Amino acid sequence: MVAKNIERFNEITGQVFACLYESFPLPITLRPKLFGIEEHEGGEYSPELGETLGVEPQSAEEILFKHSVTWLIQAGYITAKKPDYDRHFFAEARLTAKGLEVLNAIPKTLTKREPLGEQLAAASKGGAKELMRTITTEVLGMGVRLGLKTIGMDG
Repeated sequence: MVAKNIERFNEITGQVFACLYESFPLPITLRPKLFGIEEHEGGEYSPELGETLGVEPQSAEEILFKHSVTWLIQAGYITAKKPDYDRHFFAEARLTAKGLEVLNAIPKTLTKREPLGEQLAAASKGGAKELMRTITTEVLGMGVRLGLKTIGMDG
């Protein structure tokens, strides 16, 4: 199950990066249906009962989407407004300087000599999931290397 979660995380992350790269610098709303994930409706809050009524349970895909985007925010790759407890979309999402720098990088390890963001966008549109996972892994690795370099540990 862990490997499957990592694979789906990389796919979702690749799609999110591609979408934000193409829309940059304009912010967009990230929501599951934008990436082919079915959304379940939220209910209405009842102040009398102190809970939300009529909420459809979120699918595993929705939960993974929400946690993937939350991780990207916490890791500093993107910025967005955090959703309410029972919501699953992130308003005003855009790449941070770190996210843009990594996606504009042209790594020596890949054969194509174009920015990673462009490669992710093409892979996302073409439905090339394996390539998208590979490029996403490279992007996240570059982010780690960038962070280490910033603190003087670029060995």
